[in-house]
Amino acid sequence: MKEPLTDREFLKLTVPFMLSTLTQPLMGAVNTAVMGYMPDPKYIAAVSLGAILFNTVYWLFGFLRVSTTGYAAQAYGAASTRLGMLAFFKPLVIALLVGFACILLQRPILSFYLGFMRPAQDVAVLCRIYFDILIWGAPLVLLNYVALGWLMGQARIRASVFMQMSMNILNMVLSVAFVYGLDWGVRGVAWATLLCQIYGGALSVFLIHICGRFGYRKLPWKEILDWHNFVSMIQVNANLMIRTACLMAVNNMVAAVGVSLGTIVLAANAVLLQIKDIMSFLIDGIANGASVFAGKAMGSGNLSYLEQDIRTSFKWSAVCALLLMAGYWLGRGTLIGLFTDIDAVRAVAARYEIWVLLYPLCGFVGLTLYGVFCGITWTAPIRNMMAFAAFAFFVSSFFLAPRFGNDGLWVAYLVFMLSQSAFLGFMCRYLGRRFEETVPAAGKE
Repeated sequence: MKEPLTDREFLKLTVPFMLSTLTQPLMGAVNTAVMGYMPDPKYIAAVSLGAILFNTVYWLFGFLRVSTTGYAAQAYGAASTRLGMLAFFKPLVIALLVGFACILLQRPILSFYLGFMRPAQDVAVLCRIYFDILIWGAPLVLLNYVALGWLMGQARIRASVFMQMSMNILNMVLSVAFVYGLDWGVRGVAWATLLCQIYGGALSVFLIHICGRFGYRKLPWKEILDWHNFVSMIQVNANLMIRTACLMAVNNMVAAVGVSLGTIVLAANAVLLQIKDIMSFLIDGIANGASVFAGKAMGSGNLSYLEQDIRTSFKWSAVCALLLMAGYWLGRGTLIGLFTDIDAVRAVAARYEIWVLLYPLCGFVGLTLYGVFCGITWTAPIRNMMAFAAFAFFVSSFFLAPRFGNDGLWVAYLVFMLSQSAFLGFMCRYLGRRFEETVPAAGKE
């Protein structure tokens, strides 16, 4: 792999990834929007809390997608079928075990969460209904994480985009049909999402079968199931899991403060967080592309290719951040109106939207470098970065939220994003040294 990484090659991969990753927050955004047009803000507040709970559980194991992308990309760069099989089946074992554990532990999970959040009684009842339906999709969601990560790492662009987009189009149709057509309320949103998860699980199996072309009789089951061979993957995943735990602690803190400020503020923050997530996942699409190219560089032993990947991904993520800020500024009132027609919620959301406008500027560096570090599976800096950023958030919110309320909370969140960018920006200077230590001399170009 001696050819230079061109903008055309980079965008050919990352633009579809941006469309693919954009569909991930759209499922939650559709649920929020559907509930936002119900007559009472308790509906949007309940679904928001339920979505945060599932995000906490699933994102805690989001390493199943992220690390799978890194290992699959390295297998792709090394042109190794055996490594490609291991990159899929090892995390699949973990995904299924964790998914079924979530089902078995559903009662204590929900009880602890509601006890921590302490929402209004009517909001808690609706949140419980939402959770009781969706928890049964846990194994399928984590299976989808692994399949999507593998497809992205192997640069199977069409398959990954089709998987994500078809799931979310189905979710949009079913949510509207169940809530407004059948008048199922919160149950309708939950059932629509669960049916999409079932569809996504079945589609994952089909696409892996078609794209993987694994010789199932020749699968290295001893390597897949041998605990000793999990050590390096577990170390990588443990760092990512700690990173996600810190992220979820911050997100839950944001929700908890919102609860303390009342149902209207909680609902308004839910709308703004959905808009923030859409921005985040668009930039994350570029990070996913950066991760694949970094993994290819590692697999082929090409340090120059890694350096080109960093420069190119920085350039396009900066362009994306500026376009997002401009687009949001021009359509800010319209965007909030898409999520809810409740005047009180729209007014409160409009009051705090300036902080969402600044989000891409504060976060694009950290989000992009996160993809690069994951691509070469050097995750210790990611763990340390998130611990540092979470500490900065909690210190900032401790001083700012009591004095400035929701404004202080949002400023603390921007401090959280800036801290990630600053830390990984500093660690970026050590990527070359890490590459030299990891890639065997014989494999370098």
